[in-house]
Order: sequence, then C-alpha cells, then structure tokens
Amino acid sequence: MASIVDLARQAEALGYHRYWLGEHHNVAAVAAGQTAILSSVIASHTSSIRVGGCFLLAHYSPFLIAEQAAMVEACFPGRFDLGIGRSTGADRIASMMLKGGGPMSSGAEHPQALANLQALLNPAGAVLQLSDEEYRLCATSNAEAAPPMWILGTSAYSARLAGELGLPYAFGYHITGEGVEEAFHTYRRSFKPSAQCDVPTTLLSAIVVIGDTVEEAERLARSQLYFMCAFRSGDQVDRQMLVEEASEVAFPARYEDLLAMFRRTWIIDTPAGAAGQIAALAERLGVDEMMINPVAAAYRGDAPNTSPNRLRTLAGLAEALIGE
Repeated sequence: MASIVDLARQAEALGYHRYWLGEHHNVAAVAAGQTAILSSVIASHTSSIRVGGCFLLAHYSPFLIAEQAAMVEACFPGRFDLGIGRSTGADRIASMMLKGGGPMSSGAEHPQALANLQALLNPAGAVLQLSDEEYRLCATSNAEAAPPMWILGTSAYSARLAGELGLPYAFGYHITGEGVEEAFHTYRRSFKPSAQCDVPTTLLSAIVVIGDTVEEAERLARSQLYFMCAFRSGDQVDRQMLVEEASEVAFPARYEDLLAMFRRTWIIDTPAGAAGQIAALAERLGVDEMMINPVAAAYRGDAPNTSPNRLRTLAGLAEALIGE
C-alpha cells in the first residue's frame, strides 16, 4: 500500500493531473478494491492531484456510491473524480459475496441505476415519490458540490451512454484497443450538452513501460504481460513476479492471441520513444487527455513496498513530454 501512496506523491510532484484507481476483487496482484477508501488515503497524503477512478455499479446500490463519493468530495473539495464502470472486476463467487450472496444486477438495469446515481449526487438531494408522500434522500448533509462523473468503458455501448448523458468518457485502452475508434466516434456523434459538460470530453488510459533501452523496457513489462494473459484466461494468478522470475517463465501457447493483443496496445519503449507513441496515439484518436498506467515490475533486491521502475516510467515520461 505504501507504494501506491508514494507513486501518487511522485506523480503530483512531476505535474500529473490525476491519479485514478481501478476496482478489482479477490485478485492477489491488484491492491485496489474499494476506490473511495483508497482515494481518501491518497488525497490525505497529497495536496493537489485529482483522485478517484473506477466504481463498479453492478456491485452496489446507487445510494451507497453516492454516499461514498459525496463524502470524499466533502473531505477533499474539488479533487475527486467518480468514474462509473459496468463490468464486475471480480470472479463469479467474489461478485456474489459483494452482493451479500445474492445475484448481481443485470446489464439492463445499468442506465436507470446511472440516472438514479446522478439524481442522488445532487447537493440538494433527490426526492422519491412514495405512494402517499415525498421522501428526500441526501447523500451527505450540507453538501456544497457534487463530484464530476465519468463513464468508463471499452465499447460503443458505454460511449453512447456517456454521450447521451452529456458526461465525460474514458476509454480503457489498457484493457483492449478493439473498437476504440468506433467508441469515440459514437460518443462524439451522440453527445448532448449537460450541466457538467457543454462539449465532448475524452480520456484514454494506456499501459506504458519504459527502460533505458527497448530491451530493458521489454524485460520490465514481461511480468505484467504474463499476469494479464493468465488473468484474462481465467488461470490462477498470484502476486506480480519480479523481473528475474518473469524472465525464466515461458508463455503457454494458449496465451498467444492475448499476448499479441496486448502488444498491439501497450507502449514499451525508451522515454523518448514512449512519449512519441503517446503523442501520436492522442492525435490519431483526438482525445483530450491521456492517462498512463505504469506497470513496470521490480527487480530482486529493490526495497520492499516501493515501485522504483514505475516511478522511473512516470519521471522519464514527464521529462520527455515536457522536453517536447
């Protein structure tokens, strides 16, 4: 956990604008689980960088998410981003446990749940019309502002939903690059101005690993490449391997297609080379903002609970991009 906070501090010192967290459950190699809690921890150890990230609406009631988001916004005004995703980020059993053993929400309920969440985030609260009376729900008392909501996704469905609601849209290019052009085209074509956004606002998240040479960058990326192939294949996954451990592990033949997909979208290069690829990708897709996911593995002998190679990625990219 200390490495997450240190990475956020370093990102802030280097001038990065946001630090977002994913939501995953019962995955040994992923620390993020409860975004509101971790966002608060990170915000309390930083002073200006925006925090937040993914909340998976399938697991929770809109009122619970509204309460959590409103509380973080109240504690750290103007610094919290509420990203809403519709995937599960968990295996079937973990998903059931998050719902208290009950069934997960169906995908058909997602648009209405989003509308309910928007209403509940209103600082004035939301009014429910019961059979014989009106009942007011407030996510937090005396709220002065609501956190901005982002729609997270990797498909034309999520893009269209974001556009129709007039919300910012973040595409998870770190998950897949398939359909990215169609998603952004759909978002811009369907966009309707709202109180939060008067023009389409886009973000693209990408995995980036840098080294002093391309060869070193490849070594640093190999551990996460293996983990992602195993994770997406439904295989048992443990903590992320060290660089030395990953170098001795062969990729099974069944990972070949996944590995090829990841290598088409991941940016694995020197600082200057990676900066050039990031700029070219942002220009090609016309996105307003790029978000970097630095996944470089650690070497044996690195200090525990540190992420020196991830810090190198952030620092090297900052220097290369500012230098341009």
